[in-house]
Amino acid sequence: MVTDQPSRRSGLVVYAAFSLASEEQDVSALVDAARTGALPVVLLSAVPALLAAGSVLRPVRRLRSAAENMAAGALDTRIDARGNDELADLARTFNGMAATLQADAETLRGMEARARRFAADVSHEMRTPLAAMTAVTGVLDADAASGRLDPETAEALGLVADETRRLARMVDDLMEISRFDAGAAVLHRDQIDIGELVRKTLSLRHWQERVDVDVAPGLRATVDPRRIDVVLANLVGNALRHGGPSAPVHVRARGKGDRLVLTVTDGGPGIPPDVLPHVFDRFTKGDAARTRSEGSGLGLAIAAENARLHGGTLTAANVPGGGAEFTLELPLHLPRDGT
Repeated sequence: MVTDQPSRRSGLVVYAAFSLASEEQDVSALVDAARTGALPVVLLSAVPALLAAGSVLRPVRRLRSAAENMAAGALDTRIDARGNDELADLARTFNGMAATLQADAETLRGMEARARRFAADVSHEMRTPLAAMTAVTGVLDADAASGRLDPETAEALGLVADETRRLARMVDDLMEISRFDAGAAVLHRDQIDIGELVRKTLSLRHWQERVDVDVAPGLRATVDPRRIDVVLANLVGNALRHGGPSAPVHVRARGKGDRLVLTVTDGGPGIPPDVLPHVFDRFTKGDAARTRSEGSGLGLAIAAENARLHGGTLTAANVPGGGAEFTLELPLHLPRDGT
């Protein structure tokens, strides 16, 4: 009968020693060879790599520069497209896009110029018949006020007179805008007392009882009185219309360094946030729900153009707590060349 006996360790330990000097020498030789051969390889490969990178990056840089020029308004920008690779195709696509944009921009400018010319021509042709109509309606207004006409006829004549005057104001505004567009608007400057100008503007329109005036005594500026009167009339009239019948309107003028700062503030609900960025755009009205109003939608645009003609600015903002504030800022003394 065979039985399994557990194995026993003898406790004997055997060590074997081998020399690795030759292997170490081989490894060192390989490392040295790699170092010696890799440096020239790296240097030699770096040169074509740099050349290849430059050939790729230069067209990209030219494309970026051309795109920046296009964004700045230089629509005649083009790229010299060479070769048949993807970058050359991209450059040709860019040139096609630029040509299309330039053609569209020229078409739009032509259409805008024709539209402005049409508005100017129509406004000019309408002035003569409107002048005659205004004179006639003035006479009819006097007859209606005298009581010689029956009430229905007097009411109808009053409506016709009001609409005729409104149309005449619109034509005048269109003529004024066309002068700005044509670069024909000029300044006739004079050194005036700002307080006196404000009071005359309000008195001519019978607004002096409805507007609070605070002008620094002796404040004078070299401006075109007629154009500043137009600006003030538009700002104050706008404040009286939109500020409410009982809301106060304040006109304040001060000198600030070499600048004149004049503000017109009302106590109304203010300008809607979506309208505020466009308040000086043409044909913009503060209340979109009103399809008709006394104004033409050009008053504030004309006021802003007159401010720019003086080398100044006209801005609008809402007052905390309610109300709108328009700020006219002009140089107190204009250079003799008007710039």
